[in-house]
Amino acid sequence: MDYFTLLGEELGYMVARAELENETCGLKHSYKDPAENHQAIDLLVQKIGNTKTEEATQEIRIPVCAECADALYDDNWVLVYCIYCHKSQWISRRLAKNEYPAGNLIYWTDVCPHCAEVADKPLE
Repeated sequence: MDYFTLLGEELGYMVARAELENETCGLKHSYKDPAENHQAIDLLVQKIGNTKTEEATQEIRIPVCAECADALYDDNWVLVYCIYCHKSQWISRRLAKNEYPAGNLIYWTDVCPHCAEVADKPLE
């Protein structure tokens, strides 16, 4: 990666952060307290690409509120995010059926149960 590519990415991120003023949180909250009620304060950024070449071809930028930003650094919570349908789910480590290793706070999936359910429905 050359200097100009890196500079361009940083500038793009700075512009995106400046535009957060009118954004709400892009992660799932409870139905009693929807994400629309939470002002975004930062971006969660994930590069996506070819795992064999480790070349990033896309980037996901998710606006997050203060509560979600704090939870991302809390070892009691794990975030599962589907890059296909952009749905997210918070999982409490205490109540989880699966064991999530310490230090892994975000799991990026290609497909989630919602995607699989929609894909399994017959076309009419």
